[in-house]
Amino acid sequence: MKFEDQVVLVTGASRGLGKAFAECIARAGATVAVNSTGRDEAGPLTVEEIVASGGRAFHVPGRVEDATDLIEATLKQSGHLDAVVHNAGFVQDKSLRKMSLEQWDAVLDVHLRSAFGLSRAAWPSFEERGGGRLVFVSSSAGLYGNFGQANYAAAKMGVYGLCRTIAIEGKKANIHCNCVAPFGATEMNSGNMPDEFKAAIKTEYVAPLIGYLAHPECQETGGMFEASGGAYKKLRWERSEGLRLDTTKPLTIGDIASGWDQVVDFSTSEHPEDMREALSGLYSG
Repeated sequence: MKFEDQVVLVTGASRGLGKAFAECIARAGATVAVNSTGRDEAGPLTVEEIVASGGRAFHVPGRVEDATDLIEATLKQSGHLDAVVHNAGFVQDKSLRKMSLEQWDAVLDVHLRSAFGLSRAAWPSFEERGGGRLVFVSSSAGLYGNFGQANYAAAKMGVYGLCRTIAIEGKKANIHCNCVAPFGATEMNSGNMPDEFKAAIKTEYVAPLIGYLAHPECQETGGMFEASGGAYKKLRWERSEGLRLDTTKPLTIGDIASGWDQVVDFSTSEHPEDMREALSGLYSG
């Protein structure tokens, strides 16, 4: 699959997963706007490597918190924008009791607030181009929780709620949004990993899924995926069939307690796709 006359912005693209995403998308023919903070030479070096291998890329320095500026800088150099892969992020780990508001805000700003800002700023260009693709990098910490990462987990699950809403609001404009929770060996996380394990979970193995979701032919939207080591899986909500009480009688806490096994029983389950399905399943049956 080739990206014909497509410009794709990849945030945090100077190293690790972001660099692998940028290189993969560039190999497929897109012009890649490589974003990095600009505090080092890693961003320009990534651009040089892409160009040296026959691809097209340019550097867009700046913080993702300044989302409008990044989109404007990309448009100034490229003239249009077709997809955004929001990969940039960092962690400030502390247990909930010890986490400061500053640490909470800083992580949510980079991951979640920036996802909103980039999407809003890119929207007009997408509409002019007849569509666009947004890919948010989530995390298993958001899906499952992780000790010491309340801020990171909240942000990474928050981008999924944002993604679902963008999928609804962007449908008529052919603007699609998806999330990927990847796991790949990077400089930040692989210091204590055995070499065999690092080789099995290279960042390059995640990149093709990101590239596909950023491609104009991809019709998937509102999805959450996990990717690592060559495995790619979609997640969905599952809801128990649950407990239904007779509302013509007074309801008590004891009714819930005595029926708790039914509330948490997944032997028969439902998979609501949207709010309409979710609510109709609550009020009928």
